[in-house]
Amino acid sequence: MVFILKLKTILRIVCILLYTMTNAMTLDNDFHLQRFISNPPHPSYIAGFIDGDGCIFIRKIIDGYQSGLSITQCRTNILQIIRYHFGGSITSSSNRNNKTINIMDDTDTYYHKYNIRNQYNLLIRNNEYQLLLDYLQFSFVIKKQQYECLYNFNKIANATNKNLEKEELHLMCSKLNVKLNLNLNDINLSRLNIEYISGLFDAEGCFYMNKDNNYYRISIAQKNHPLILDEIKKYLGFGTVRAYEFQIYKHSNCLKFIQLIKQHLIVKYNQAIAFETFLNTNDKIIKEKMYAICNKEKHEIEIFNELNQNENGKEGFKSMMHLKYLKEQICKEIHLKQFYREKSAKMKGEGNHNFGKSFSEETKKRMSNSIRESKGSVSDDTIMQIRNLIKDGHKNIDIHKSLNIPRHTITRIKNGEIICRNEVKKERVSLTQVEINLSKRKITSIEIINTIEKLNENWKPMQILDYLIEERNKNNIANQLTIDIIKNIKRNLSHKKHVIYETELPKEKYDYYLQLFKHFTEINI
Repeated sequence: MVFILKLKTILRIVCILLYTMTNAMTLDNDFHLQRFISNPPHPSYIAGFIDGDGCIFIRKIIDGYQSGLSITQCRTNILQIIRYHFGGSITSSSNRNNKTINIMDDTDTYYHKYNIRNQYNLLIRNNEYQLLLDYLQFSFVIKKQQYECLYNFNKIANATNKNLEKEELHLMCSKLNVKLNLNLNDINLSRLNIEYISGLFDAEGCFYMNKDNNYYRISIAQKNHPLILDEIKKYLGFGTVRAYEFQIYKHSNCLKFIQLIKQHLIVKYNQAIAFETFLNTNDKIIKEKMYAICNKEKHEIEIFNELNQNENGKEGFKSMMHLKYLKEQICKEIHLKQFYREKSAKMKGEGNHNFGKSFSEETKKRMSNSIRESKGSVSDDTIMQIRNLIKDGHKNIDIHKSLNIPRHTITRIKNGEIICRNEVKKERVSLTQVEINLSKRKITSIEIINTIEKLNENWKPMQILDYLIEERNKNNIANQLTIDIIKNIKRNLSHKKHVIYETELPKEKYDYYLQLFKHFTEINI
């Protein structure tokens, strides 16, 4: 087993050396994406990384608020992995990211420590970040309160009568983002684990060795919230804290630390392997090669062109969760069928407690009403409470958690199937399939036409979404649009499926839509 592990390490070092010689950052990025292709990184790792190099924000803009999470990095491997599983856009600044030539030292052997690298930003904003928020629900340490602000803000983001609550959350989040010296009372120490420390180290950590091969250390910097460093020291049981840094100098502790965090690292994964090799050898040539690898990893410029929205965003984690959900539902359905089959068998014949008894018509009616009320009956006060919560923009899942009312019951109240006892139930009119589809649609037919126009002009889905949201803001219309709606329109058009019904538009508008549809199919053959 030890031999296999050593062999794997040797093979990875060879790969790193090839990467160093070929300057193939793209290959290295693909390697790390494949590491996490089936499952995203541990939630504590991502939370630790965001605590170090990320930002959770609620900003006030002209027409409302902008909220989200962002991570800025010079290496895009971590950004691509998070984007793959949870969506978002990777952007760069043309003014800042114009570096293509590396600054070298006097010997032209090593990258200069002042070599300015390109920076890239992953932004996951309004209507996209709920999946990531749910995944990281119990993981943040430093930015735990900012996370809670964003989580609560998302619940009321689309409500039109919650401006006061939105403003309070905006001010609180902004204040927390400039607050220094984290109070120990604000830290949930039970959330501190190796995965979290790995994420924080990947963002704020450093492997240091000098050219002479006679000095080395491992450190984690945290100037704004230094108390977390003392907690890391207590958790690990080794290291020192001085001058806003957690530091490890002892040879055995450095190796121990690398073994604990290596499997979780992404940004500094190659550095960890090189540093470990540096510590385990006395060969001067190998030490120099390991120094060169770390130097390259720290200072080389990455040129990344796959910017903006990933067409496959959120597919990784979403598909996994969907399969898990389907499996759970199928198992639940099988279990329930078996349960009710056995229950029904026990209630037949002499097993029924009413076997052999006779009842008057009035008693039968009372029994029927009693059975009906026992199956999900709710009081008038509860019905009115649920109606008010729905009106205020609360989601069914949130109402279910707060009131412990089944979600299907909430839906029936919402649809008017369950009413107060003094109310008269409105007769439901059967809808056609077209009417049902239109009632569920969150985008108007005019917006769909605008979308097809932009697609024909080679606009990206994210650009179209921003345009439609801007138009809605101008007209003071609540935003319910997501990137998935734009992608679904594009996907249906690509499969030559119509996205607008003839009945919902005047003839001239529908004819114009048909022209756009025909043009799209022609240019995308």
